[in-house]
Amino acid sequence: MHDGGELRWVTGWTASLSGAGGTFAGPDATIRQTMRMAWGGDAVRIRISNPYSYAPLRVDAVSIGLPGSTLPDIAGEPVALHFRGAAGVLVHPGDAVWSDPAALEVPTRGEVVISILVSAPTEVSAHPWGNRFSWTTMGAVGDLTAESAGAAFRPWTTGSAWVDAIDVRTSGAGSIVAIGDSITDGAGADFGTDTRWTDLLSERTLALDAADPRRLGIVNAGIGGNTVAGFGNSEVGPNVVSRLERDALSLSGIRAVIIAAGSNDLYLGGTADALIAEWERIAERIHVRGMRALIATIVPRGGGYGWAAPMERERERANAWIHRQSVYDGVIDFVPALDDPQEPGSLRPDLDADGTHPNSKGYRAMADGVDLDVLI
Repeated sequence: MHDGGELRWVTGWTASLSGAGGTFAGPDATIRQTMRMAWGGDAVRIRISNPYSYAPLRVDAVSIGLPGSTLPDIAGEPVALHFRGAAGVLVHPGDAVWSDPAALEVPTRGEVVISILVSAPTEVSAHPWGNRFSWTTMGAVGDLTAESAGAAFRPWTTGSAWVDAIDVRTSGAGSIVAIGDSITDGAGADFGTDTRWTDLLSERTLALDAADPRRLGIVNAGIGGNTVAGFGNSEVGPNVVSRLERDALSLSGIRAVIIAAGSNDLYLGGTADALIAEWERIAERIHVRGMRALIATIVPRGGGYGWAAPMERERERANAWIHRQSVYDGVIDFVPALDDPQEPGSLRPDLDADGTHPNSKGYRAMADGVDLDVLI
């Protein structure tokens, strides 16, 4: 799964955990979840995080494999993952632990299936809206992490649990992480179709020739309801300022960070001036880590619930600053792809899911409208 260049660890998938909202797994349950990768590679490692629970997370066994013809089946025998040689791991509150590397040939833009055994009733730190099912066993059947068949599993959530990053070993040039709100998280996209704008942009970039410097993976750190600097809770997660290190800067092989948030700050009464001050500080943090800082314009939401004229004026002021500033290395302007020419400030009707979020066609328009040269 590489083209002969130097192999390195690169983020192939990520999802931002927003909180521990009172959902419990176990006892003696195996959780199975699927993830669509950006990059593929010849080996993998995963990060298991326990950022919100007050109790240690005891993981008793973990495996990874490729999907079978019908989910949640696994093709062939799953590969057991270990943690410093052990089958299980204890993750203390606020900590994260990487698995040992494991050999697995993962195709670029392919899927992986991760199974996790928790023996004790365990509070779940989750990314609640992954736009695809996760599954669990019922009735304390115990360890099925080594099982390929998915017959014992039942749909559980539409998100992912505990795993917040997957690295692949690849010769690929690296990845770009987009950190943002529900627009980045893919609210309004068709369920199970992997049609967030980041998925569709990654299709474009990874289809480029191997020698093209724009051939970068795009990974997603969106959380629905998230803000740049506003309040956070177990539903909308910590704000971008608080989670930038965990969800973007600490990831492997990241070449650039796209800041795609601000709409919810304005919805909650914030101002363009307050956003600009935070955006400038965020850009500085990204640059200190040697990464490119990119910023996306705030998309129209004039038809969305509760959006009012003062918010729209602040959105226009914020976007005007984005276009004239020199703090960020590049601008991704989503507005032309989505704005309704008959009603500026609102989403085009054919691209609109609910007045606030694009539909899958809208996310395609966003991805297709990105100038790939901006990425590098």
